[in-house]
Amino acid sequence: MRRFILSILICLPTMLWGQNEPKYLEPLPFKDGKINFSTEIKVPASISEEKMYETLLAWANNRFQPEKECNARVLYTDKEAKGIAIGGDEFIIFKNAALSLDQTRIYYQLNIRCEENICKVEMTRIRYWYEAERNGGQKFTAEEWITDEITLNKAKTKMYPKTGKFRRKTIDLKDELFESIRSVLGNEVLAMGVEKAEQAPTTVVTPTPTPSIAETKVAEVATPAPAKKEEPAKDLQVARITLTAGNDEQFELNKECWGGFGELFGKKVAYCLLDVKKKMGNMLLEQSTHYTINLYRANESEPFASISCKKMMQQSISHEEASKMSPALSADHSYNLYVGEILE
Repeated sequence: MRRFILSILICLPTMLWGQNEPKYLEPLPFKDGKINFSTEIKVPASISEEKMYETLLAWANNRFQPEKECNARVLYTDKEAKGIAIGGDEFIIFKNAALSLDQTRIYYQLNIRCEENICKVEMTRIRYWYEAERNGGQKFTAEEWITDEITLNKAKTKMYPKTGKFRRKTIDLKDELFESIRSVLGNEVLAMGVEKAEQAPTTVVTPTPTPSIAETKVAEVATPAPAKKEEPAKDLQVARITLTAGNDEQFELNKECWGGFGELFGKKVAYCLLDVKKKMGNMLLEQSTHYTINLYRANESEPFASISCKKMMQQSISHEEASKMSPALSADHSYNLYVGEILE
């Protein structure tokens, strides 16, 4: 019994942190009296408003479809104004155990507007239908159930269990939807190629003599990677590259799989490919939100530059696509493309 209590006490700080992570405690945004989550995604000029609209409409028609009792669907489209209105209707699960299923049906409206070099997204009109199977359940709006006054304690340091689980899962769903839109636009950028940076490019750290993927698919960023040693940029030659992820696990990245630096949605990013057969490396990157790219010179054991990255997206690349990106890549191998935001 003492061991059981001790194990609970050990896990308690982690459990509480998950419940009361700072993003769940931030004041909720309102517009016209309704909780309104919104974001603006910068899009390169290489993607027109028409292409952005078509891409997101295809995503919406695929993501929001009637399923069983839920009736998610695209409600309205305006091709001229490049607007899409979506009716969300799905279940979010709080707990799924062998003899217990705690879930709620959630309804919401997702509005998308495509403008020049920007995509505006908002999630609003959020409602819940909780425990519908029990005598009709309970119905309430987000404004009645997950506001700061109802969900947070007076000190605004933690959430109450019952209403807090709704707030947490709603914010998680919002993050998932916004990230999915960023990802589908990012895939479109990678498919079309990112437009060149407007300023004149300076020397960029690029492996030599192997051709860089960035030369054919990605515009290089004008700012060189932060180096540990102060040395002229013209002397930076990469002989070896490693990636560090997870619990400081490090693995080698073939030079032909280094994509270079670029810019995506206004952020400086680094691109790299990883052969799908390298299961350990792919597993580490898939499970990690942050990783480090280490660049080495020939015959040196310490990296001359270490670039910290926050993973933005991952995309599968077929062997046909890979061979088009760079002739140095194996024509019969498939790859995963990882895009990481460079942290200053």
